[in-house]
Amino acid sequence: MKQNRLITIFVLACITFAGLVTSCIDDDYNNHPSNPRDQDLTATERVGALIPGFIKLMHSPHENNNQHFEQMVAGQYGGYFATTNPWQNTNFGTFNPSTDWVEAPFKNIMVDFNSNYNKVKKITESRGHIYSWVNIIRVATMLRVADTYGPIPYSSIGSDEEFLPFDDVKDLYHNMISDLDNSIAVLSSYVLDNPGGKNMLADFDDIYKADFSKWIKFANSLKLRMAVRIAEVDTQYAKEVMAEAITGGSISVNADNAFLPTNDNPYYKAAVSWGDLAVSATLASYMNGFKDPRSSAYMTLATYQTKYRGVRMGINKINKNTYSNATYFSKPAFTQTTPLLVFCAAETAFLKAEAALKGWIAGGDAQAKKFYEEGIKLSMEQYSATIGDYLKGETVPEAYTNPFASAHKISVAKPITVSWDDFGATENTKLEKIITQKWLANFPAGMEGWCDHRRTGFPQFFPAVNNESGAGFMGSVTNESNHLVRRLPFPNSQYTGNGENVAKAVQMLGGDDVADTDLWWAKKR
Repeated sequence: MKQNRLITIFVLACITFAGLVTSCIDDDYNNHPSNPRDQDLTATERVGALIPGFIKLMHSPHENNNQHFEQMVAGQYGGYFATTNPWQNTNFGTFNPSTDWVEAPFKNIMVDFNSNYNKVKKITESRGHIYSWVNIIRVATMLRVADTYGPIPYSSIGSDEEFLPFDDVKDLYHNMISDLDNSIAVLSSYVLDNPGGKNMLADFDDIYKADFSKWIKFANSLKLRMAVRIAEVDTQYAKEVMAEAITGGSISVNADNAFLPTNDNPYYKAAVSWGDLAVSATLASYMNGFKDPRSSAYMTLATYQTKYRGVRMGINKINKNTYSNATYFSKPAFTQTTPLLVFCAAETAFLKAEAALKGWIAGGDAQAKKFYEEGIKLSMEQYSATIGDYLKGETVPEAYTNPFASAHKISVAKPITVSWDDFGATENTKLEKIITQKWLANFPAGMEGWCDHRRTGFPQFFPAVNNESGAGFMGSVTNESNHLVRRLPFPNSQYTGNGENVAKAVQMLGGDDVADTDLWWAKKR
């Protein structure tokens, strides 16, 4: 069979090319200490050993990597969490992190992925169903880096160039979507040629067990996510991509949700074992005000005054003993075995709702409402929450109070409700409802919340208590409910090791290499 022949070739190639990689940005990209050794693996394991390392980078279960990116950066700027450790008063929440921390997402994701991706390119000769599968994961992973920094090396990865150029963000999106298209075509043919066949790589795929029909849906979902993100600045192209993604079939039922299992949930460890993480005041205020049935699945109940109470982001010199105390403040309600969200059906529905509202797909307001309510229902179903009258909700986010600091009191300036049919609701208000409910459904994957907030200004997030930006490399950050941090500056290591190309990448930004410069898709026309 074609599958067995390719696997045999792949195994032989693994043996032949073990340790052989191409040049990249620096040696770390090609010589990562976690690369597997052939003598440690069986023949079948040699085929699949690289796959788990790729998959985990879509939502890292590694305690330190997760803390450095999912919690500190995406989780805080995406409105879900507040860190409760002062860390020598250098913090993402107060907009004055250390240079090492700003480098961590770039290095951890880029190094971990590309160190082995170059092997796959060489071994597979950049063709076949395994290569196509890895490229879907690559897009999902590199998209996170690009949406954090802006231009990154992408099309040049695996080339013979010693110093790799960066792709600008528009080219990145177009190249990534083209890669998804190619992968979808190859995997679709493979599925047709191998109906119901046992896939020898299933044991190495913790998400879909190498069910490529589901990976095709995942790829189409990524296309839809990316198309909606760029639709305001690249409208005609984005509309074409949306149509393809919807026709091709995306994740639309919870049975197809992408979750990464873990036996050592990093959010649980950071919040409970280390005392470094609390739920954000913004999240608790929205869910309290909306009387959200998912609240107990998202956060622990603070026993003082018996309520869900988050912590404001950006408290300078924060007292860890106070703000990590579960008596007063809520922690994420995870256990050690809670899986990590990568993509859920609810997000697909909300993407369609926004597209219909904006006229990017057919349907207008009626379809937007349909998809909006469908997204809420799918999320409630995902958490086994009883929806009740939630869709008719007319209550607004709750005002936030801190029992230890009256100055932290704050309310959402222009509050919204859940109900779609509020009298006189404008298109912009309806967009805010869609984005806010999408944000609630995507917990705890903060990257999407951060991206949506940057391009739409929604949800309305509580600003940082203390803005310590201005003097350092982050530059001055606009600390407002609809603005906050727009990106991270490029790592210092890139300036020292790939300086000429970084200088060109800064020119692509159309602004300074600081945290207040918008990415291409977030720029307002």
